[in-house]
Amino acid sequence: MTTTGQDSEDRAAKMYPDTDPSTPSPTVLAADLQASSLKSRVRDFSIRPTLSSLPYSILRTPSKNLPIYQTTKSGGSKHITTIRKIQGDLTELATAVRQALGMEEYMTDPRGRKKANVVINRTTKHVIIRGWRGAEIKRWAEVSGF
Repeated sequence: MTTTGQDSEDRAAKMYPDTDPSTPSPTVLAADLQASSLKSRVRDFSIRPTLSSLPYSILRTPSKNLPIYQTTKSGGSKHITTIRKIQGDLTELATAVRQALGMEEYMTDPRGRKKANVVINRTTKHVIIRGWRGAEIKRWAEVSGF
């Protein structure tokens, strides 16, 4: 049994239609767009403004958890907490976290070098905090509405 190219196209069109039968044709949509104003379209689709007025947001993971992770480095002697999945102003988020935790901007290590307590990785859009602060940051994020 051989099928021509047209037969396979017909079968594909039946199996995977381009348009949903319940959607109106493009001409009907164009007429609706011309007849209605932006206000009525917003009201029809129930678009609501964002709830947060903060310049940043922390998106949740697919399992609805906050993307805040605690890891160790340097053989377990360096503890860090990382906030991932951030949208918006990273500097504002870093400042807010530092203030919420009551941390100073810098710490001095035993050799006298200044090291930042909260670091921003702009390439990966992560905020990295020194120490085991996961539980505190998660509590702060939930109270803040994330």
